[in-house]
Amino acid sequence: MKISELNEDKVAEVLTYLSITDAEYAAAKAQLESTEILRKRVRAKHFLTSEGSVAERNAEAETNDEVEAADDAYVKALTEFEKLKAHRQRGELIIDVWRSLEASRRRV
Repeated sequence: MKISELNEDKVAEVLTYLSITDAEYAAAKAQLESTEILRKRVRAKHFLTSEGSVAERNAEAETNDEVEAADDAYVKALTEFEKLKAHRQRGELIIDVWRSLEASRRRV
């Protein structure tokens, strides 16, 4: 986006986006936390049900298909959360830049 394209309409559009994605952001954060909890539980379950030395039990847990699936779900949730977070942060930055520009224009 060029600074010359920054106007009240664009700021209103960004504010609308931020307001309508509040719940989506919260849900993405909750999903991320949920998948983190799940991957710890799955890993612990497989560690506890494995036999052998600690190293062997860790290896068994880390290579288990269910653990790998939980890790994949976590990475997917993390990716979605970070994309939404970055997009919202960009919107907040646009608003901050617009405020600065408006303050400079009023001084002139």
